[in-house]
Amino acid sequence: MSENLKDIKGVNRPKTQLGLNKMMKLIEAAEELFTTKGFYQTSISDICKSAGTAVGTFYIYFQTKTDIYGYMMQEYANEIKTRLSEAIKDCPTRYEKEREGIKCFVKYAVERPNVYNIIWGSLSVDKKMFTDYYESFARSYTYSLTHDKGEINAEDATTIAYMLMGVSNFLGLRAMFENMSDHEIDKLVDETLMPALKSGIFKN
Repeated sequence: MSENLKDIKGVNRPKTQLGLNKMMKLIEAAEELFTTKGFYQTSISDICKSAGTAVGTFYIYFQTKTDIYGYMMQEYANEIKTRLSEAIKDCPTRYEKEREGIKCFVKYAVERPNVYNIIWGSLSVDKKMFTDYYESFARSYTYSLTHDKGEINAEDATTIAYMLMGVSNFLGLRAMFENMSDHEIDKLVDETLMPALKSGIFKN
């Protein structure tokens, strides 16, 4: 659970390990139901029944159904950023950071396919939640690209950030659809994507 949980509107931090365990059961149940049934077809009582807890317990931690959705979005963002930071920490160049970062994200997508359903589903739950999620990533990405601007052949780092986010997202979808192994993902990124990014996709 993230340290900044207290900053998420409508979410109350558990004060005990028992409380945290109950909260996590609710989150796991909600993620599965939102993925299989959809947000609007899932009720708070459905979530509590699946989690094996009383409805009153839900309101100890979350004010509304949208709040538990927003919490999951925040946790996905934190988890992805943590994994990416770990994946690129020893990379000396921007090129290597992109290579290892994209591999990391695509492997995460295969490992956690429900994440796509929740993140993209947020567009119909709360558009601001959806835009905040991607704008937050874009700001972090832009800052990182700007720091390594000597290696990037573009003045508009924000556009490059969104472009690379799109590449990562859709490669993640392909890898998820085809249930790619880590080896297949490494090969895809090393042999096809990175050469295309390095030289450009258009022939002179």
